[in-house]
Amino acid sequence: MDMQNLLPIVQQEPVQFSSQGDELVGRLFLPAREGRFPAAIICHGAFGYKEHFYELAEALAHRGVAALALDMRGHGESAGPRFHVNMQAWRADVVAALEYLQSRREIESHRIGALGFSSGGTAVLEAAAQGASLRALVTLSATVRNVLNWWQWPFFKTANLVGSFKRRLGFGDLRLPLAFALKSVPAAVDPRINDAVVGDPYLVQAYSGLPVPGAIECFIVDTFRRTKNVQCPVCVIHGAEDRVDPPASAKLLYDSLRGTKALHIVADSGHVGHMDKKKAEIIRLACDWFADRL
Repeated sequence: MDMQNLLPIVQQEPVQFSSQGDELVGRLFLPAREGRFPAAIICHGAFGYKEHFYELAEALAHRGVAALALDMRGHGESAGPRFHVNMQAWRADVVAALEYLQSRREIESHRIGALGFSSGGTAVLEAAAQGASLRALVTLSATVRNVLNWWQWPFFKTANLVGSFKRRLGFGDLRLPLAFALKSVPAAVDPRINDAVVGDPYLVQAYSGLPVPGAIECFIVDTFRRTKNVQCPVCVIHGAEDRVDPPASAKLLYDSLRGTKALHIVADSGHVGHMDKKKAEIIRLACDWFADRL
């Protein structure tokens, strides 16, 4: 018997709301029963989009937790400068999503958390550190420090200076043709998943003209310096085989947190753990955390 067929049907609906004047688009997953529910905001990473997290959102809804899979500003169907990764803006997007969910009659306004992947993890941590009323967090491969190697740093530092000067002159960001670099670092342990990720036309488009300084914060942040201010429980999940941002970043984040916390370094899993070999384990960890703490 297929157990999936025994699960209740999850309600889905497209949603839109504003963040600092830019229209954000998401998809809301609701449990199929009557009542009011806790909820989780799901934030993708740099050059990603909400559809990558529908499986997780549906799993949460099956566990009685509503889930809002969001296109962050400048990504997917949301408005904003294309492919920019600005943490001030993304933090505001998390707060806007929180306020939107608080306005929904189906949602218990004091029981809302957030999950962030990679740069989305940066955003939810920054929002919580600055006082957003999030009840619990899950981070997946969260970027909390500089992920550039020592030999990459001079190139990006120079590009950032040139791009900033170009922008001040009114010519917009510097666009770096970096699509060739996508295959240099594996995103997943499973070769088929890795090929699908690094060959995704959307990701290739982003890296074919990477905006600098617009996207520099997907590489360079110092979020770990502020995570001591996060008050809510945090579950830190990271792939043991992450080559984009090594597991040492997860340990740094975990050690910086002062409240209730958990650390899971998942074996045989890469940067995109929610899509890789151990995705079922990672989805279960996230669902358990929210089910217990929202």
